[in-house]
Amino acid sequence: VILLLLIASAPSVDAQPKTKDDVPLAPLHDNAKSALQHLNQRCCQTFYWCCGQGK
Repeated sequence: VILLLLIASAPSVDAQPKTKDDVPLAPLHDNAKSALQHLNQRCCQTFYWCCGQGK
C-alpha cells in the first residue's frame, strides 16, 4: 500500500524541466493555421469547388 502511495505522488512527465531544444507549440500551430489559410485562399481563387462553396 505504501509503495502505491509513493508511485501516485511521484512527479509526472509534465514536471520535467524545459531544455533549450523545447519549442512552444503555439507558434507552430499559428504557422500551420496561417499556411492552411493561404493555401485555401489560393485554391479558392483558382478552383471554385475546392473551398467547399461549390457543393
